[in-house]
Amino acid sequence: MITLRTIRPSDINAIVSLSNRRLWQRHSGADEWFADPIKKENPMPWDNLTLHQKFLNGGVGCDPILYKNHLNWLTRNGGFVLAAEESDGIMKRIIAFAEIWCLEEPAPMGKTGSIVTFEVDTSFTEDPVSKLYTQCKKEIRMRGFSTLALCPFSSRAVMANLDDSRWELLALTRKYRIERGKLEASDLAHTVEDIPRAELPIREFYCFDQSISPYYHWSSVWEEYELLPEMIRAVHRSQARKVNIERGGKSITAILWVWNWGDVTDFWRLSIWVPPELQEDNELLLELIKIAQQVWDTDDIPGFILCVDEEHGSTLATRGFEINEDEPGEPRYYIGV
Repeated sequence: MITLRTIRPSDINAIVSLSNRRLWQRHSGADEWFADPIKKENPMPWDNLTLHQKFLNGGVGCDPILYKNHLNWLTRNGGFVLAAEESDGIMKRIIAFAEIWCLEEPAPMGKTGSIVTFEVDTSFTEDPVSKLYTQCKKEIRMRGFSTLALCPFSSRAVMANLDDSRWELLALTRKYRIERGKLEASDLAHTVEDIPRAELPIREFYCFDQSISPYYHWSSVWEEYELLPEMIRAVHRSQARKVNIERGGKSITAILWVWNWGDVTDFWRLSIWVPPELQEDNELLLELIKIAQQVWDTDDIPGFILCVDEEHGSTLATRGFEINEDEPGEPRYYIGV
């Protein structure tokens, strides 16, 4: 029998065990993990990795310290986690769990609950996917949200419910690598100023990276690891910049921000927010990329990784920007609940 419920702090070890079973199943089989999994350098046994290196290989679900901190952060910010618990007599075990992030997003989303993680164990008596997914929709609706979104990490839920014709594809995003030295300066008249994190209008702005709920991504990178001494330096984050542009007699405000995982030498992830009515403006996107290379004119940042949907990506490709062929497209679906 399957019982669906919200997870408790006492479930943390069970969640970590499930996550690690799935991690090892996807792994090559040998106990060799890269200290830098992006460049695939310095392999070593799992037990020799630092907490940060384990995180880079397995995410927050790979260690009880990380997941306890993650669960506290998630629930403080309006998210929740549902579990499917299988019973066999007096024995009970969690065989699946889903993490949901709830937030008001710009059009067309509105009040949205995003399933950002949907993990299923390697063995079970009854497949829990359909029941857990249905409970996610019910919980989101009960909390006053009208839209359910599915991120790439929750693909099992998508596969289990693609027969629902109401699904709509919000974005199929790809990552583009942009070498800073190949960018020209922007000709647009503009000013750039630092903006405090508390004053950022990113709940109201549209983010070009729609592979995951943008505010979830932002909040996680900024807030989640501040209370863990081992992880404080896990993320290199720049000061967010507000860009004021004058174009065609109109004033435009945009937000730029870059970040990178600590101990990882690579291009930095670039996030760009604009007013929702400008989300289809490819020329504005190109100008903002040029402005970003002027703002972060330092050898420590050799280039940017920008995640955008196919329409914007085709514009980047015609300008010679390199698509990351090693990673598939990341779909994000949505549906009314």
